[in-house]
Amino acid sequence: MLFSKRPVFRLMGAALIGGTMFMSPAGAQTDTPSDLLFVLDSSNSMWGQIDGTAKAEIARSAFEGFVAGLPDGTRAGVMAYGHRRKADCGDVETLVPVSELDRSKLVQSVQALTPRGKTPITETLRQAAELLAQNDRPGRLILISDGIETCGGDPCALAEALAKSGVDFKAHVIGFDIASKADQAKIACIAHLTGGTYWNAKDANGLTEALKESVAAVEEKAPLPVTVLTAADKESGQPVSGPVQWTVATVDDETVVASGMTGGSVEVELEPGSYVVSAELGEKAGGASLEVSDKGGQQTVLLDGNLPEARVTPASPEAPATSLLEVAFEGPGLDGDFLRVVTPDGNRLERDLWVYVRDGNPAKLALPTQPGDYEIVYVWADSGERVLAKAPIKVTEVQAILTYAPEVAAGQPVEIAFEGPNGPEDWIGIVPKDGTVDDYQGRWKGTADGSPVTLQAPSEAGTYDVIYVTGIDQTILTRQPLTVGESAATLQADSTVEAAGRLNVTWSGPKAPDDWIGIAPVGSDPSAYVTYERPDGDSVSIIAPLARGDYELRYILSTSDGSKILASQPLKITDPKVTLEGPSEVPAATYVSVKASGPANSSNFIGFAEPSQDAWSTAPGAWEIADNISNGVVEVRTPEEPGTYELRFVLSAGDAEIVARQTVTVK
Repeated sequence: MLFSKRPVFRLMGAALIGGTMFMSPAGAQTDTPSDLLFVLDSSNSMWGQIDGTAKAEIARSAFEGFVAGLPDGTRAGVMAYGHRRKADCGDVETLVPVSELDRSKLVQSVQALTPRGKTPITETLRQAAELLAQNDRPGRLILISDGIETCGGDPCALAEALAKSGVDFKAHVIGFDIASKADQAKIACIAHLTGGTYWNAKDANGLTEALKESVAAVEEKAPLPVTVLTAADKESGQPVSGPVQWTVATVDDETVVASGMTGGSVEVELEPGSYVVSAELGEKAGGASLEVSDKGGQQTVLLDGNLPEARVTPASPEAPATSLLEVAFEGPGLDGDFLRVVTPDGNRLERDLWVYVRDGNPAKLALPTQPGDYEIVYVWADSGERVLAKAPIKVTEVQAILTYAPEVAAGQPVEIAFEGPNGPEDWIGIVPKDGTVDDYQGRWKGTADGSPVTLQAPSEAGTYDVIYVTGIDQTILTRQPLTVGESAATLQADSTVEAAGRLNVTWSGPKAPDDWIGIAPVGSDPSAYVTYERPDGDSVSIIAPLARGDYELRYILSTSDGSKILASQPLKITDPKVTLEGPSEVPAATYVSVKASGPANSSNFIGFAEPSQDAWSTAPGAWEIADNISNGVVEVRTPEEPGTYELRFVLSAGDAEIVARQTVTVK
């Protein structure tokens, strides 16, 4: 499955949120449509890739496609966090206030989002709840996030307070590419505690489907069977009281379907199916399988403080930033166990760096960009996720060196030799002077294939920077200047050409990989064309369009940042001079000589067709291309079936046009 969902755990009561009492009654029945507020994670971790595409790009694309399908009359807004500043836990912004549906405004609001900062989920949730409460309508939040709170807040506690506040507020959460059940639980609780739904989307398709279902989930659903979960001490068998933390996940795809529940015994609504239950209380934890029928279920989980032994052994006590470090390990080796890089106080990083132990021993673990002291920990997936072993690792500063010609003409290739960490997803790009990682405009290439890499210079002359960027968090390790000079081109060709005829063009120019020489409408955009050829040798032959009139012949410099006209001259397409003369009667299924003249290209043809057939059609096999006219004569095979036909001269250049015809009887 690409994603999974279940409605779960319900809480009611009253509470203050941020000092403000929300007054709309949560339990009141209303026909008022819900306001929708979409919250997009744009923290630094969204640079992570799935199948070679950044999660930020996947999320943006899925959101844009989803907005197109929103029903007319929907009231919706957009909020984002982590998109403006690197280490600011207050970086939360309402991009579009909740208002009548404006699809273009919603889409445009997310197009410029760039992952930069931290993940202040609690602060975002607080602001979102206050924003939705202002309109005195039911409020529905739809949050997309690839990670957990990294600003010290407690979104589960705030979600519980919201559920008790009396506000008609419900949060639906889409976890995007979150493998750890413990991490899922830390944001799934927002949905579970407010009566919403949690999805675990693993790729682009899963995210798209989850978004579609999130709107459907806005409506109330019928209650599900109740399952009772109870904690007991493994050693004594006695029930356990206190703030036991519960998590329930599906067996098939490990999606967390219930979280944020606290107590020695809790009730939870679950769909019938197979689950895994985890419970934690301090140093003790336990887990159990759970089967739920249409009548519900019950399970006792035994808590145990004894942990299995494990060991983590890095190949070196220190290693360069962004590099891959080999780490040997010993431990239980469960399918869900993993190694992770954490801060010395045990906190995960903004860009979570981890690897499953099932992927091999020693494991290859990516290191962070920032130099400093870290720890590598072995995380046991059974009975919650507990650290069994740890080892210190010192991450040292790393540098990158770029070597290339400092000046180049616009559109020309730039060969760049490099020395650097060559970490996972590192890349080299060309940006405007002092530009950011967002300004590459397609001018980039990964370092995985080794040095050198070749990039195409921009189409506009000016001063640029060549940058080396870490794939882990898009940090620019180095930037060096590149001067781009003007490129020039020349064209020599006749000023007129017959429709569908060949125009021979002598040219000079930069001959960049995507350059082209073509015919375009007068005054049209540089990217416009009617027909074109790639420059090759000293000359090219272009087939003219059918439509008569005034055009421009152009040499186009084409780069990832756009097209530029380097040379142009006027061109007139004229009526062709065509002659056609054949016998009035011919035998069937034989070749006859036809006198013909007119523009020749690989598509124009002379052939027999029934009078009712269109310009493209001929009798089977009864045609010959105009290129085969020799000394004013071409041999054409006659139709196999007797009857009345037309002998035609047809021009073909994008469309087809009959420019000469005569009636012929086939006997």
